[in-house]
Amino acid sequence: MIADDVSLAEFCEAIASADYCAIDTEFVREKTYYPLLSLIQIATEQQMGCIDPLAIKDFSPLAKILQKPDLLKVFHSPSQDLEILFQKFDEVPTPIFDTQLAAAVIGYTHQMSYADLVFEMTGVRLEKKHTRADWSRRPLSDDELDYAMDDVRYLMPVYDRLKAQLEEKNRFSWIVKDLENMSDQSTYEVDFANLWQRLKGVQKLKPEQLQIASELCQWREHVAQKKDRPRRWIAADDWIIDIARKKPTSKEELATIRGLSDKVIERNGKNWLDTVAEAVKVDPKLWPKLQKPEPLSVQQQALGDCLMALSRVIAEENNIALGTFATRKDIDSLISNRKTSRLAQGWRFTMGGERLLDFIHGQSMLGVEDGLLRSYARGD
Repeated sequence: MIADDVSLAEFCEAIASADYCAIDTEFVREKTYYPLLSLIQIATEQQMGCIDPLAIKDFSPLAKILQKPDLLKVFHSPSQDLEILFQKFDEVPTPIFDTQLAAAVIGYTHQMSYADLVFEMTGVRLEKKHTRADWSRRPLSDDELDYAMDDVRYLMPVYDRLKAQLEEKNRFSWIVKDLENMSDQSTYEVDFANLWQRLKGVQKLKPEQLQIASELCQWREHVAQKKDRPRRWIAADDWIIDIARKKPTSKEELATIRGLSDKVIERNGKNWLDTVAEAVKVDPKLWPKLQKPEPLSVQQQALGDCLMALSRVIAEENNIALGTFATRKDIDSLISNRKTSRLAQGWRFTMGGERLLDFIHGQSMLGVEDGLLRSYARGD
């Protein structure tokens, strides 16, 4: 347990010469807007430690490690870890490696859990007895710390084997861009202009109501950040939806909305009414717009059937589960809006997305050979 500045500096100096390190975090988020970072586990082949963020004051040695360009940081499904570390250090660790992504590209189950991947590659079954532990509590028991260290202890041999398999199959280059994108800071910054898209029931709102909902969501986000409280504690989604629908101009009208108590209206009513009043003044040209995809035509649906069949061929050729490579939703997205489809980006494009586009453009075709489905370049 690394719980003081001197120990942290010594630990960071000791791991600085390693080629890679495994990292995981533990946090508590139930009662706050920002996750309370409670542990940072780091392991190399020679060193292993739990860093106590609740006790450390000078994080500069760790910040340097997280940005060290020749020290690879290995995570498993790191989106939450990277978000939390970005909030803590104002920078996203780089360079990184995601064992879940690598496993999917090699042919393991899509979004494979860490425990399943460890068992698959090492034969070790990880304990689950501290899954719901309160990691902000002190002191933590030796058993809890040992459990936490399992999240990086076995990540190293998993990384070694995944790297070897990626190189053997010549697939390392497939995920380079995806890994670089994970370190993109903009991924973890709050997109205030599009917060409304997360609202439950937003699809039923009209354009002006969307503008009101958008501004209410931005108000809620600022308040939640300032008070460090969960969004739902500031204003529930259904409150925002109902306020946007009714466009109230008085506290009396607010009182007709289900779930809004007198106490809540007294605390937030003026802010909500002011937000609604400002929202309705906005030029309609600037109102948010719901993106409702046009339903596919009969011909497009038939094309989707063919692309799904080709996806099966591609998945079989690469010894990967069909659902890992492409779903029907992915195929429909490729047909209707090729730029936004997952199949036109990253490793999926490299593995087979380009072949799907060739088929769409008439540059390849499907055929049957010896009772098996095959794809051919036109003219072969």
